[in-house]
Amino acid sequence: MKLTLVKKEAEVPGVTTFIFQPDTLLGWRAGQFLRYHIPNPSPDERGANRFFTIASSPFEKNIQVTTRFDSEHGSSFKKDLASLNIGEALDAEGPMGGFVVDDVFISEGKKFCFIAGGIGITPFRSMLLDLDQKGLPINVTLLYANRDQNIVFKDEFDKLAQKYPTFKVHYIVDPQKIDEDLIKSSLINPQSSIFYVSGPAPMVKGLEATLEDMGVDEDNIKHDYFPGYSEI
Repeated sequence: MKLTLVKKEAEVPGVTTFIFQPDTLLGWRAGQFLRYHIPNPSPDERGANRFFTIASSPFEKNIQVTTRFDSEHGSSFKKDLASLNIGEALDAEGPMGGFVVDDVFISEGKKFCFIAGGIGITPFRSMLLDLDQKGLPINVTLLYANRDQNIVFKDEFDKLAQKYPTFKVHYIVDPQKIDEDLIKSSLINPQSSIFYVSGPAPMVKGLEATLEDMGVDEDNIKHDYFPGYSEI
């Protein structure tokens, strides 16, 4: 399918959002991703394709990609993406991925803990807005770690927290880390929660091990790796 760029804006320093309009009616589940392709005769070693989570909720219809961008050290794909003009298009395939909120968990009234590192926050924006727009309860504690105070989507999350008393959001800024003590202090009963962890692979793997050591069943831990990021 073709995705036409309709809007491009800076979220915070170093993070840009791209809004695309698909050329076909596209349905997806909150948390899924697409494979994107921009032709480049001389791509770097990572190639001319990327996988990006759809940061928009299915109700928003357009496709939102929010990603970090370093103009000096960024990949050839990121530079090609940043150079797209409004009205230009790229190719995409999907949606794909199983990092989604199970409807059974919602119907059973389960409590969730979403843990995000840096730009790994994008699937959670989609999930939380999807729950809100469906009129479903948001029984979620969000632990969101970031390298500095430039927190992506903060205004949206703060508004949801005001609307839903059961939605708790904690912003963890470097050098503070998400560890066992912080998880225990943020949740009444971690062992009964469903965990979704998204971010750089080292962080995700480390937190999976921490949660299992805390007695959380591995079936209650869902993860989404963001390749190419070594830290939040």
